[in-house]
Amino acid sequence: MTPVSKRLALLVALSVPALGCYSKATGYEGKFTFAYASGVEIENFVKPIAPGAKLDVVAFANGTENELVITSAKSSRPGIVAVEVVRDRSLVLKGIEPGTADLEITARDGAGKVLVDKMFLHVAKPTVHPLEHACTEESDAVYVSGERVDIFHGLATSDGRPVIGYAYAPVRVEPEGALELIGQPQASSAYVFRARKATSSVKIRSKIDDHALSLRIVDRAALKDATLRCSDECRIVEGRERYVSARVRMGEAPVCSQNALTRARSLTPEICTVTAKLDGDEAADENREQLAIVKGLKFGVCKYELTLPELDGGRGVRLTGEAKIGNESFPGDSGADAAAEVRQLRRSLVVPSAAGAWWLAPKLLALACVGLSRRRRRR
Repeated sequence: MTPVSKRLALLVALSVPALGCYSKATGYEGKFTFAYASGVEIENFVKPIAPGAKLDVVAFANGTENELVITSAKSSRPGIVAVEVVRDRSLVLKGIEPGTADLEITARDGAGKVLVDKMFLHVAKPTVHPLEHACTEESDAVYVSGERVDIFHGLATSDGRPVIGYAYAPVRVEPEGALELIGQPQASSAYVFRARKATSSVKIRSKIDDHALSLRIVDRAALKDATLRCSDECRIVEGRERYVSARVRMGEAPVCSQNALTRARSLTPEICTVTAKLDGDEAADENREQLAIVKGLKFGVCKYELTLPELDGGRGVRLTGEAKIGNESFPGDSGADAAAEVRQLRRSLVVPSAAGAWWLAPKLLALACVGLSRRRRRR
């Protein structure tokens, strides 16, 4: 998986609750539907909760996602599944010990009618716990102090059943205190940490099995190298825009904190305009996406500069690049297929506006429930 696809995967995973990706089951009496937000095997309600983990459960009117008002709830076996809190339209369960228990919910619909129904839940200990950096498949990565550290995980039983729940992170960080756990959304398969001070070697070890990851935490000023990226030979049709990006590097290890302050300018303003101000931003001409927008004005070679001023001890890193601006042809073109290449650029490779780079995001999010339910993580 590429860094871009991994970032999109993380975006989708963290957006699951807002999308309404719920695992559901109709109660024993058919009065209403029990549901909880989930990002794994969404069509399967019967996924075990980990001992010590929590799960938020809602009650929907059958055939809808209209939440009923929950007035009370009780577990048939609170030593296995405990009801911690009832919050008007949801309740919090906690897995205690392996086993099965019935959850009884008393709820009220929009007309004020009182409904009572039950559904079973069960608790099981996970035995498999793969860990993976969200930005790379490598087992070692670099992060910037003070920034997020996103780690994918996949709790499961020995027979491959996913184990669910939040407020449960069975990992050990060495040295202790190098990372702070700041989030574990219920429907996401990610632990969200914050990197603390610069540390040359950090290990994240599973307490379930022998999976482990390595990472380094550095201050941003210690990063000194970056590379410009512009696909499709950096060709832009006159009057159109496209993104160029900077990728920060540190030796061979991937740098996961790709959010350095970025500024940009055109070195050939008669040929192209260049800005680091992204669509929707009303602030200064800069961003932390490490992106710039290049717009072709007329035929020629556009020269541009991206600056990452926080890097290299505050001295900054300057990157210069070129883009070919054309219409029916481009600078340096030759051969009969040049016109076909231009037509292809016009159809699919040129970003019509800065916002266009994320045109796929809503479509991906709309399909997230289906996609995430089918996604099989590597074990």
